[in-house]
Amino acid sequence: MADCRTDRDCRVGYYYGNPETPLWLDPPPDLRTLPKPDVIWRAATFAEIRFACGPACHTSYFFEAKRRRLSPPRPQVLDVDLRRLLLAQADGPAIAVRQIFSGREVSRITRDWTGASLRDALTEIHFDPDGRLTFTWLKGNDRTPVTERVSIPSIPR
Repeated sequence: MADCRTDRDCRVGYYYGNPETPLWLDPPPDLRTLPKPDVIWRAATFAEIRFACGPACHTSYFFEAKRRRLSPPRPQVLDVDLRRLLLAQADGPAIAVRQIFSGREVSRITRDWTGASLRDALTEIHFDPDGRLTFTWLKGNDRTPVTERVSIPSIPR
């Protein structure tokens, strides 16, 4: 639920049971207030609550209603593996794959993005049903598209 004074100043929360007593989200450290959220229901009881924090920036919280749990804010989420509760996110010059609720890193993927930022080089990314991460990026100065499928563990090594 969201209670907004403006599109850039909202209280956002969730409730379990009584809608009169919501639990409000705290803004992440880099935001004074929460903007109006985009809510992506990835399953009937699992939501991603996404907030814009700049031109090419967003922060997400994840809410699992069955277990009544909320993740800490997760910046720059690129895709989610709902079955294994993993997320891929831009982390500086790398793609980091982390467990959604604990934040533990299970994999880190780096490539020579050749002067481009990860965001500029990456054209597509998604988790496959078999647990692999498929991503397409633009390689070299001629920006040749390269598609890779990488196996991703479920737990940290």
